[in-house]
Parts: sequence; C-alpha cells; structure tokens
Amino acid sequence: MVKKNKKTSSLRKKVKTEKDNNSRDDYINWEALLVLLVIFVIVEFLGLFVAYSLATQGVQPEIFAEDSNSIWNAAYLFVSIMIMTAIILLLMRLRKRKQTLWALEALAVFVTSMIVFEIFFGETIGLFLSICVLLWRFTFRKSVLFRNFVGMIAIAGAGGLIGLSLGIVPIVAFITALAIYDLIAVFGTKHMVAIGKEVTKENFAFTIALPTREHQFELGNGDLVIPLVVASSTLVNGPFNNNFIVAGFVLAASYVGLAISIQSVSVLKQPLPALPPQVVLMLIILGISFILGI
Repeated sequence: MVKKNKKTSSLRKKVKTEKDNNSRDDYINWEALLVLLVIFVIVEFLGLFVAYSLATQGVQPEIFAEDSNSIWNAAYLFVSIMIMTAIILLLMRLRKRKQTLWALEALAVFVTSMIVFEIFFGETIGLFLSICVLLWRFTFRKSVLFRNFVGMIAIAGAGGLIGLSLGIVPIVAFITALAIYDLIAVFGTKHMVAIGKEVTKENFAFTIALPTREHQFELGNGDLVIPLVVASSTLVNGPFNNNFIVAGFVLAASYVGLAISIQSVSVLKQPLPALPPQVVLMLIILGISFILGI
C-alpha cells in the first residue's frame, strides 16, 4: 500500500493558482520516483545476491512441501500472512500495543539481518552486527533514515529467502491471491489503511519512507518484498532459458507498477494498493518470457 503524508499543513495555502499546484505535484512525483528508484535498486539487488549466495551454498529451505513447485507452498505462505495481519490488528487494540509491536519488529529485524550479514561476514560477525543494528534501532526509534535502513535489510533477507523456497507455479498463485487481497484490504475492509497509519505514526520498520521536499510517501514493505520474491524465484528456480534476464525484466516491471501507484496517489491523494499494478505487469513478463522462450 502507498500513502502520502503531509510535512506541513501550510503548503497548499501558499499555492495561488491551480496551475502552480499541478506543477508542484508533478515535481514531487519525479522526486519521489527518484528516491524510490534508489531504494528499489539497492534492496532488490541485495536480495537477489542473498538468494543467489544461499543457492550456491546448497541451501534449499522448505516452506511447507518438499517440492518447491507445490501449490501448497503458496497456500501456506498466504495463510501465514493472513494470520500475521490478524495478530497485528489484534495488537493494535491492546493498551500496550506499542511494546508488543516493537518486540515483533525486533524479532523480524534480528532474523532477517542475520541472513544478510552472515552471507557477507560469516556467522560470528553477522551475529554481532545484527545485535548492533537492533540496539541502534531501539536507541534511535524516531529516526526515519535508520528505519528505512532496517526495513531495507529486512526486505532483502526475507525476500531472498522466500524466493529461494518457491518455484514459479506457487509464485504465480501466491502473488495473484495477494494482489486480490491487497485490493480488498485497502478498498474493502480498509484494515490495511489502519495498519499503515499506526506503523507510520510510531515509526515502525514495516514501511519504507520516500521523503521529498514537501511530502513523504510511505510504501509497505510487502510492496518491495513481493517483487524480490518473484525475481529471486525466477533467478534460482526459474524454468526459463535465461533466468537472470527474466528476473531483471520482472524487477523492471515491478518498478513501473510502483511508479504508477506513486503517481496515482499524488493525483488522487488517497492510499492505494501498490501490489495489483506490479503483479499484473510481472505476470505479463513471466508469460511473455515463457511463450518466447527467453
């Protein structure tokens, strides 16, 4: 989900004409897209490196079934996300929800950062760095910049590992179901909007901030995890003749989908689901690549 936060309430009062307002929004869009591009490239390629490194080490994690192409893997993963969402919604209703959500974030940050750091520095140094990141994160809880850093590490670790675990068949089923759910969660039940507001207000590392001079866009971690999962699965488990090239096309399609969402949020000025445009474009790329034998 993508949403836009105002940095100041007086900005629009200073805009004298509709033309000036439109030109300013256009500028903000380009600035946001550039920030998105930088974050997207870093996260996705770091995650691809994680998946490739684990694969070369012979690591083949199992999500549910031994066969990575089993459709039950997609079902298990989707149900797990639904359960986690329900837990977060329940925690938001508790009086001490902040402490519990911070503990949940700490667990996610520690596990995923261990995956990333261990690949680069080995188990001992990786453990030390993960603890340092955790301590730094909770020392500077209000830092948006470090929140982004922590979120990016978490996305790279989680996305690379999950992508390594899935074949193309469950990937297609999983992202299709998730895109439909994203539409329902934002436009139907609206609980994803409520979650987004809560985690942004408390600066939890469940979203990535895209700051511009006048607005700050918030992008859900899942909107960056899913393309990484698809690209990692394609790179490591893909049935294509050139898995690396197809994975690159998948990421390019995902970025275009995210750009469409950012642009739409700017125009409509309301939260929108970011997964559906990405999923449609990624599925098109996978289908074309399979048909053409790329």
